[in-house]
Amino acid sequence: MITQIMIGWLATFITGGLVWILLEKPAPLRDIKYAEVFLKDFGAALISIFFTIIIAYAYADLIKLLIPPSVREFLGGLGVLSWPLWLRLILAYLLKDFWYYVAHWWMHHNKYLWQTHLWHHSIQQLWWLAAQRTSFTSRFLFQIGFIAYPLLSIPPEVMFYVGLFGALHENWTHSNIKWRSWMGMLEWIFVTPRSHSLHHTQIGAKNLGSYFTIFDRLFGTHVNPASLDPNEQTFGVVDQPITWQKVVGI
Repeated sequence: MITQIMIGWLATFITGGLVWILLEKPAPLRDIKYAEVFLKDFGAALISIFFTIIIAYAYADLIKLLIPPSVREFLGGLGVLSWPLWLRLILAYLLKDFWYYVAHWWMHHNKYLWQTHLWHHSIQQLWWLAAQRTSFTSRFLFQIGFIAYPLLSIPPEVMFYVGLFGALHENWTHSNIKWRSWMGMLEWIFVTPRSHSLHHTQIGAKNLGSYFTIFDRLFGTHVNPASLDPNEQTFGVVDQPITWQKVVGI
């Protein structure tokens, strides 16, 4: 288990490093003194690794609790588990992202759940490493959505690539890169750095999806980045001292 988690976090740092070297540093959206912010954000990432280890050990029991044999039998009876792998994988991504959207919406509209998400929104300078600043309770709530993959019998060997893509996408969408017009084409379906970066500004509870913009469009929380000037946006909707309660998310 520990080995798998470490491999996952190694993938996070490798993909993040590649995003920074190839995309962020050559064409940054904002001028960031990376040497000054690195230690703070690296320390936050180490805390998140510790949280991930705890959640991973609880995850197996959570799957048994939320996916009893009767649920698998029901899906099997419907023929869903006989679908081609690629189709089940698409459905798993959609289910996972729908849960992410719902949980994320609640975090922004409930004063108690907002405490779980507040540390992430204390990011004043958005760049890939800052994305790892996620409280324990926030990470746990978001992680529930991954139950969609074992629910649909996605093989463990495929989950490695799911995790790799997830790390790359998270690092890319939180990166400090210039807004490009071609991102608008992707945003009909997918979240891009410019669409997600708006979520970290004073706009707040908009553009809530993780992978897809579909649910934001369906439920009226989508904001088109092309309609805004990035130079007029201020990152960090929370400017308060960081306490252990914010880090844990309570």
